[in-house]
Formats: sequence, C-alpha cells, structure tokens
Amino acid sequence: MSAAARHRPGVSRLLAAVLGAPLAALLVSLALPAVVPASSDVRYLAACIVVIPLMAAAPCAVLLARSTARAWGGIALASTAALVVLWRAFT
Repeated sequence: MSAAARHRPGVSRLLAAVLGAPLAALLVSLALPAVVPASSDVRYLAACIVVIPLMAAAPCAVLLARSTARAWGGIALASTAALVVLWRAFT
C-alpha cells in the first residue's frame, strides 16, 4: 500500500471527526466544572472558554490518528471518562 493511500481518511474516520470528536469535546467541557477546584462562576467560565479550542482540536486529533480504531478508541475513552465524571457529580 502506498503512503498516499495509507494516509487517506476513510468514511469511518471522517464520521469520527465530524460526529464523534465534537460530541466527545462537548462531554469533556460539560464534565470540566465538576473537577475544577474553584467557585462555581469560575468553573463555568473555564468550561465555556475551553469548549471552543476543544471543538477545534478534537477533529484534528482524530484525523491525525494512525488508524480508524485508534480514532474511535480515543473518542470512546474521552467520552467514557467524561460520562463517569458527570455521573459521579450528579449522583
């Protein structure tokens, strides 16, 4: 397989970049106020400031992954960690 064909993103990786990565970034920014040790105003301000760079960086990181499995695995890991933090914060 040539180097150009190996680095061409497939449909699954593009779906991961377009759908999965922004969702994972949003979940991480929602979970951020639960772990920042500050007042509630500062926590929500930090989450609002962090969400924009996360939404831009997450699809780039997915497209730079070596394989589709690693791309979806990174999305699953970030989403699972954020959901665990949110679950512990609200229960």
